[in-house]
Amino acid sequence: MAEITHKKGDTLEWVITLTQNAVAVDITNFTIRAQIRQTSTLIATLTSTITDATNGIFSLTATATATASWTTGTHSCDIEFTDDNNEVFSTETFKLKLIDDITYD
Repeated sequence: MAEITHKKGDTLEWVITLTQNAVAVDITNFTIRAQIRQTSTLIATLTSTITDATNGIFSLTATATATASWTTGTHSCDIEFTDDNNEVFSTETFKLKLIDDITYD
């Protein structure tokens, strides 16, 4: 299971390309959701934006203000896709390790 480290109070922006067998998936008319949880407790729902549907590119984001309020520790996350046939599938669950920021006001 992959682990990503992120600092509280920093803007979160992941730019992702959905691929299948190393080929970009056309995500036109897809719905994309992602949540971060600590056990079953919801920490955050990330904002999803499709930036290049034909080439499978989208971003997941959260503002610096939002991440500042998240609890430190290791959390679980996945990305859920609903395609244009209403079929739902998700990525493998991965870990988000949220650590304290050193420089802040």
